[in-house]
Amino acid sequence: MRHYLTKKLKCFAILILFHCSTSSFAFQLEEATISSITTAIQQHEITCEELVSSYLKRIKEFDLSTSSSAPINAITEINRSALIIARELDAVFAKNKTLSGPLHCVPVILKDNIDSYDTSTTSGSFALLGNQPNSDAFLTAKLRAAGAIILAKGGMDEFAWGMSGISSRNGRIGNPYDTTQNPGGSSGGPAAAISANFALAGIGSDNSGSVRIPAVFNGLTGLRPSTGLISQTGMFPMGKLDGIAGPMTRTVTDLAKILDVIATHDPDDQKTQHMQRPQTYTAFLNESGLQKKRIGIVRKVGNIDTFHNMPDDINTVMQQTFKKMKSLGASFIDINLNDFDNNRDFNQAGEIQDINRYLASYPATRKNFRDICESNRTRNFGSMHECLTFMHKIKSQTTHAIQQANAIFTKNRNYVARIMQERHLDALLIHITTKGVPTYDAMSVNTWRAPVSSNTGMPSIAFVVDYLHNMPIGIELTGKQYDESTLIAMAYAFEKHYPARKIPAMPAANSKVESMSDAEFNNIINKLGQQTYEKILIKHKNNAAQLTPITFKKITESTLASFH
Repeated sequence: MRHYLTKKLKCFAILILFHCSTSSFAFQLEEATISSITTAIQQHEITCEELVSSYLKRIKEFDLSTSSSAPINAITEINRSALIIARELDAVFAKNKTLSGPLHCVPVILKDNIDSYDTSTTSGSFALLGNQPNSDAFLTAKLRAAGAIILAKGGMDEFAWGMSGISSRNGRIGNPYDTTQNPGGSSGGPAAAISANFALAGIGSDNSGSVRIPAVFNGLTGLRPSTGLISQTGMFPMGKLDGIAGPMTRTVTDLAKILDVIATHDPDDQKTQHMQRPQTYTAFLNESGLQKKRIGIVRKVGNIDTFHNMPDDINTVMQQTFKKMKSLGASFIDINLNDFDNNRDFNQAGEIQDINRYLASYPATRKNFRDICESNRTRNFGSMHECLTFMHKIKSQTTHAIQQANAIFTKNRNYVARIMQERHLDALLIHITTKGVPTYDAMSVNTWRAPVSSNTGMPSIAFVVDYLHNMPIGIELTGKQYDESTLIAMAYAFEKHYPARKIPAMPAANSKVESMSDAEFNNIINKLGQQTYEKILIKHKNNAAQLTPITFKKITESTLASFH
C-alpha cells in the first residue's frame, strides 16, 4: 500500500501509487513521521490541508470497513475543525515562510478522556454522549501551541475500565493486524488508529497498562511517564492517583518529539512541579543506547510469576530478544521483587469527588457521577443499583484511603529504587503478556497483575521486539523515576537494529462511508454505540465476551445500512 501526494499535480491516492511525471517527489502518507511531514511542507510538496484531507479520507475508507471481518472502529469522533485549522496553518506558513512550531500540521488522535474544546469528551460512555468541554486539557493546549492538529478522538474501554477495547460509546475496537483480536485497552482506539496510519501520534492514559498494552498489541511504542511528568489537568479524572497520559507512536523518535511538547510544568497541577526535565528528549536518540546498560529480568513480583505458563515459542522469542540486546551491549541478571506490594484496592480513592468537580466545571451532559448511574446509559458498573452501590463505596474512600494508596506507591518506589541501586540496574524488563501476542486473557497480562510501574509511579516504555504469525510481541522497560531519557535511548537502539515494524494490511475500502462528511461519519459512530449498548451490553451486563467480532460486524453493517 502506498499513499502519495505530489508537489505539482497533487495526486491523491490511498491504495495505489499514482505516477506523476511532472514531479520528482512523492510524499508517502503510510508510516509518515514528524520529520517527513515537516520536510514535505517546508519544500512545498504538500500543504497542511492536503495532508489532513488525506488522513480523513483514509479513516473513512478503512475504519468501518467490514469487507473481510469486524471493523477496526478506532475513531470515536472526527474533529470537524481539523480542516479549518489546517487552512489557517497553511495561511500562516505562506505569509511567514516558517513553521508554526515543532509539530506543525502533525495530526494527533486523543483518547476520549482527554479534553479538547472542539470535540466531545465521553470517556467511552454512552451516558456522556455529546459532552462538550469548554476548553482544552493542558496537554492538548501544548500540542496545539506546537502546531499539532487534533484530528479525532480515539475509542476506549468505558471509563478506562478494561483492556479489550469495548465500550457503550462506539462498540468494539479491532486490532488492525487482525480485527478479530484484542487491540488492548483502555487506550485501544488511539493505538489502533496510529497503527492503521489514520494519524501520526496518539495520546492515551495509563493506570494499569492502558498505554503500554495497546501500544504493543498494535505494533507501536508507548510510554507511561513518571507520575507528574505530564499534567492531568483537563482529563476525565477516573484513576487520578495512579493515572497519567502518555504518547503512542510508530517510532521512538516521534515519541521523543511529542514528549518534548507535553512533558512540561503546569501551574494548575501540583504533581508536575519541582522536577528537572531535559531540554529535549531527542538528545538521547542514540544507536548505542543499550551499550553498558544493565537490565534486570523480572521473574517475580510479589507472588506473581511473570513467566507462568509462557508458551515455548514465546519463550524462544524472549530469549532471542535478550540475545539481541546483549549484542548491542546490554547485560542481564534475573530479579525477584518478592516484597513488592501489588495491592491496588485504594487507587480509586477520591475519584467520585474528582469526577463531580470535573463535571461541575463546565455545562456537562451529566451533573455528577450519580447522574451517570441514573442515566441508565452505562453498564460498566453493572445495573443502575450496582452503579450507585459502587459510587457510595468509592465515595467513602477519602483522605485515609488516599494516604494508604500513596504509602504503597512510596514504599514500592523506594524498594524498587533500592534494588536497582544495589544491583546497578538501568532498567527492569517485563514482557507485556505471557501469551506473547495480543490476547483477551487478562490473567496473562503483566502490566496490571504485576504493576511495577503503576504501583511506583516510575516510568516504563513498551515496544515491539518481534512478530509471531504477523502479530506483535512486546516488552516494557521500567526505569528510575524521571529517567525517561535512558528508556528512550534503549528503545531507540533496539528499534534501529531489530525488527522493522510490520504495517497492518488494510481491508477493502468502504465505499458507503468514504464519501460521507465528517458530521455524517460522527453520526454513524453515535448510532453504532447506541446499537451496541441496547442490543448487547445492556442485556449482558457489559459482558465483553458477548460482543464477538461476528456480532459486531453484523451490528456495524446494519447500522451503515440505516444511513442513506
